[in-house]
Amino acid sequence: MNKRFKATPITRKTLQNWSVAKMARERDGSEATVASEYKLLQSRRYMVPDDADCSDLWVFGYGSLIFNPIIAHDQRLIARIHGYHRRFCLWTKIGRGSPEYPGLVLSLDHGGSCVGLAYRLEPDTAIAELDLLWRREMLTLSYNARWLQLQTCEGIKRGLGFVANPKSPAYAPPMPFETTVNTVAEARGFNGHCYDYLFDTLAGIKEYGIYDAAMEKLANAVSQRLASTK
Repeated sequence: MNKRFKATPITRKTLQNWSVAKMARERDGSEATVASEYKLLQSRRYMVPDDADCSDLWVFGYGSLIFNPIIAHDQRLIARIHGYHRRFCLWTKIGRGSPEYPGLVLSLDHGGSCVGLAYRLEPDTAIAELDLLWRREMLTLSYNARWLQLQTCEGIKRGLGFVANPKSPAYAPPMPFETTVNTVAEARGFNGHCYDYLFDTLAGIKEYGIYDAAMEKLANAVSQRLASTK
């Protein structure tokens, strides 16, 4: 990428007008791994039908949904899930990486636990908000949508979360720590630098008093890596 690189942020507008999907298709042609509008709609309807009761529908955020939720919601709670942990375990060639230098993004991988945010969608607009969410999270079908038990100060909530699909070509098994550091420090894509995604997520979870030792360790190492290249 050239020095005049300009990121296309994820906003309601860029999700509604399919900006990232269009750029990926234009750039990669027949090699693009972007799901069709019909495929995304089919996937969402499998989890939440159009006529579903959305009076108490929650979504679990653990990465960019913390610092840039976008989705309209009427309540937000800190929540813990068990059985999954937050990890940079999906390769990306679009949002935070390129075909030449894939980046890494967060997902929920099996094992452990994770503290993030639970968002309750506004009932009247929940289906429309989920369709936006699917365009954001499921564009390359690298995630699996799952119903999770969210432990909150108001009790257990049933919420949607997006976990890594180990059968996807984008799935990144555990790798040497330095490989993750170098990738996050160097990769960038349509949505910006991979390291900004890391730093923004960490700042977001800290804002809510959430501590993640693995994220802290990675951010410190990436910061040192960036400082050494200046």
